[in-house]
Amino acid sequence: MTHGATAGPATGVTTGLGAGPTGAYDVRPARRRDLPLLAGIEDSGLAAFEAVLGDLTGDPLASPARAGEERAAEDGFILVAEHAVGEEVVGFAHVRVLDGHAHLDQLSVLPGHGRRGVGRALVEAACERLAVRGHGSITLLTYAEVPWNAPFYSRIGFVEVPDDEPRGGHLRPVLAEEDRLGLGRHGRRVLMRRVLLRHRTTEELTALLPVLDSSPRDEGTLRLLVRRPAVGAREVLDVGVLDLNVGLAGDTWQERGSRRTDDGSAHPDMQLNVMSHPLVEFLAQDPEREALAGDQLYLDLDMSHDNLPVWSELHIGGAGGAVIQVTDQPHNGCGKFISRFGKEAMAFVNGPEGKPRRLRGLCARVVRPGVVRPGDPVVVRRPEAQA
Repeated sequence: MTHGATAGPATGVTTGLGAGPTGAYDVRPARRRDLPLLAGIEDSGLAAFEAVLGDLTGDPLASPARAGEERAAEDGFILVAEHAVGEEVVGFAHVRVLDGHAHLDQLSVLPGHGRRGVGRALVEAACERLAVRGHGSITLLTYAEVPWNAPFYSRIGFVEVPDDEPRGGHLRPVLAEEDRLGLGRHGRRVLMRRVLLRHRTTEELTALLPVLDSSPRDEGTLRLLVRRPAVGAREVLDVGVLDLNVGLAGDTWQERGSRRTDDGSAHPDMQLNVMSHPLVEFLAQDPEREALAGDQLYLDLDMSHDNLPVWSELHIGGAGGAVIQVTDQPHNGCGKFISRFGKEAMAFVNGPEGKPRRLRGLCARVVRPGVVRPGDPVVVRRPEAQA
């Protein structure tokens, strides 16, 4: 079946994992050997849909399910529910990550294991995994009136997104596929969202400004050091090496390139992204989420344009230590910042209060290599002091 996150009636609504016919269930990440089983589990829900919608012979809704291997190749993850006795895989949840946004693409459970909380447990496990990874919400598309579709999801924290709310660009291919299949002919399709972590509001961010404005001006502290070994990956470091050629050693600045250079190569004045640690600490609400902002250096320092004019130097670690230079390249953030910290945060850091303070951060380049560690002092030397 090709029908999005419209699980069959096997998705129970009891809390946690109940007992199965002869035992309990465990939820875990899918393994390679599980993938050939997923299409059969999804197709097992066809009879339930025909009982509600009528004969679906020849209908796209009854088309063979996508192969598990195809699902696994997409950006995201698959969780399976395994029956403790016999280790039979009886259900799965497939979450896709579309341009940084989490979307529940499919939830399916074998009918014989229905109404035991398996579907709910899969969703809860997926939401927990996404929250740890820094996602603020998850969406899905489903039927509004089918009892085990929108009514089920509404009982586990999903809310229908109003029709007049603009759909994000990341959903365009999903919506286009729905239109191509004509899924709407069987009933109203709705977009639903579950908030995983309440983002900071504009009012809360405004109230934080006095704290940010009291940050040290002349000598601050390096609080957090993060490198990005691959797209979407973050590694918090106890010690790092700042290099003239590669920026932070082990980071993928060079491989990522830049849309601001003619040939798409990495921009030399964007080797490093530097952000206020008090701000990211406030936005993240959990130390485990601070690195998700995507910057490499997080400082307790007044980073405003008034305090750090372009070409100011930041001397890290004392005499003879590494030196980075503030460049004239703006740092505006991206869609992933929105998915992790919210639209209001993105608008605020790039708005009239945030821009002068460089609340989204700044771009810098290494001008003297060296070893740096969280806790190192950061001494400001402004252009006029260097002359």
